[in-house]
Amino acid sequence: MRKVNRRRFLKQSGVATVGMAALAGCTGDDGNGDDAGAGGNGNGNGADDGNGDAGVDYPTQSITMTIPFGEGGGTDTFARTVGRAAADFLDEPIEMQNESGAGGLIGTQQVFRQEPDGYNMVAFNPPSTPMSWFIQQPDFEIGDLEAVCTIGRFPYIITANSDYEVEGFGDLVDRFEDGEFSQIAGQGSGTLVDVVARVLRDEVGLAWNDYIAYEGGGEVTQAIMGDEVSVGIGTDSGALSGVEEERMDPIAIIPSGGSAVFPDTETIAEQGFADEGDNIDLLAMLQPSWYMPPGTPMEVREIVSEAAREGIDTDEVQQFGEDSGNVVEHSGPEEAQEILDEVLETIPEVVDIDELREDA
Repeated sequence: MRKVNRRRFLKQSGVATVGMAALAGCTGDDGNGDDAGAGGNGNGNGADDGNGDAGVDYPTQSITMTIPFGEGGGTDTFARTVGRAAADFLDEPIEMQNESGAGGLIGTQQVFRQEPDGYNMVAFNPPSTPMSWFIQQPDFEIGDLEAVCTIGRFPYIITANSDYEVEGFGDLVDRFEDGEFSQIAGQGSGTLVDVVARVLRDEVGLAWNDYIAYEGGGEVTQAIMGDEVSVGIGTDSGALSGVEEERMDPIAIIPSGGSAVFPDTETIAEQGFADEGDNIDLLAMLQPSWYMPPGTPMEVREIVSEAAREGIDTDEVQQFGEDSGNVVEHSGPEEAQEILDEVLETIPEVVDIDELREDA
């Protein structure tokens, strides 16, 4: 696990220093010392006092956060919870909108194309959306997005409809082999969940025949609860509601790190079907993160990152983490960028992209 970054960025409002011409363009400061910036009056926040330090008058309007998946899943829950708290420290609202499709790429590309003014963000979870990007090859470079922060981490798990009373991963394997089950549910074809399902089949022995694709984790949970598909893969936080309603059972945590949401559910390694450090560990642990369009200045991203850190420290978000069992933690832009870069470098080394692309 990466060390949590607790540095306090830009602690005092209005004392950030403009270090890039792009930021001056964002705030309306032309660099000559007499522009008060957007909404400034020449001597307040956003003003240049003539000594070379220009305050960052940001934000001055609401920020749109695009969640590129459907409502009710782990990404949506995390983003909304932390986003609401962060908005209190920005003194401007963060407006959430869901733009699902293509494994998170539709909403991500929409944000990628926006102006780098700090008023558009996207929330996704490496390595999930980067995997979709490799397979579908959309016309944008996901690695050019500018990192804001990470806000937590959560694993993929295997769940089953409670009516079947599946007793652990070994029992599930046997039932697939015996033909009682043949389908497994997950997010769209060519997404990271599809990849995880293939690894479970080819390297772990879960012999499913048909992968049933849904738009997001919320839809997967609903499908399992309604027995449209009896077994599925999703995030631990996304499965919580179904388990609490006693309509779904957690069968196994996929990565060896386990789950804070379901601490009593054993991993597939603990149940004797995988080894710690296998490829499945890299693929099955998500790290929810926020990104902005290419060219968004670091100063702007640090302000939002600091607001997210402050929001995570609030009683509301800490209670959310405690009640749900989710790991809610913060790291800044540098660490979030490292995560994206590492994922983009590592995925082609452990996954046959061409095979997945042909099947997607």
